[in-house]
Amino acid sequence: MRKWIFIAPVAIAGIFMSALTFATTISVEGKGRVEIAPEYATLSASVSHTAETAADAQAAVDRVMEDLLKGIETLAVEAKSLDAAQIRIQPRYRWNPRTESQEFLGYEATRDLSFKLSDLEQLGEALQRLSQRGATNVSEPRFGSSQTEAARARALAKAFEDARADAAILAQAAGMTLAEPVTINTGSRPAPLFRPANRAAPAAMSAEMAPRYEPGQLSVSASVSVVFNAQ
Repeated sequence: MRKWIFIAPVAIAGIFMSALTFATTISVEGKGRVEIAPEYATLSASVSHTAETAADAQAAVDRVMEDLLKGIETLAVEAKSLDAAQIRIQPRYRWNPRTESQEFLGYEATRDLSFKLSDLEQLGEALQRLSQRGATNVSEPRFGSSQTEAARARALAKAFEDARADAAILAQAAGMTLAEPVTINTGSRPAPLFRPANRAAPAAMSAEMAPRYEPGQLSVSASVSVVFNAQ
């Protein structure tokens, strides 16, 4: 009798493991995308100047930066986003092949400016003011929206529906019935992708008029990996 007491659980466990081993699953991936209109643009610019002394280089970029800040005062700039405190000063050299030595050129000072523009109708004017008032480098605007997280939630729902639709097709083709999902994993969280409205050349405008920019859409995407049971 003692032998059967110990053997029976082993047999039951073996049957249970066998059932798990032969369980059928379908693994699929789904993708979803939602497009939303951008609400704001983050603009970045920098001012650089080289002079014989570090003090002269800094004074030069400070003057230009002050003019840039005055130029954007009347624009829809979010005050908390304004950052003009970054400055770098470093010596500059040039290699002289004739003397085979480094020649000191002076000190280069660079100040950075960034801010968030909440009125996209002013985008062309803002870029024009930055370039006209002495910015030596103006970066491409980065668009954003407060609706990004809500859009990602909708994209995830679309991605799951996409995965379930593929799994249903596979189950039907195999003569099976799709059951509940076993595991669901999300992919990486990609940054919203800006999709330009068009790439046509801008229309000619007078020197007094600021160029007009037409932002496109922000594309928010999501992906999921789902394993379904099938019977």
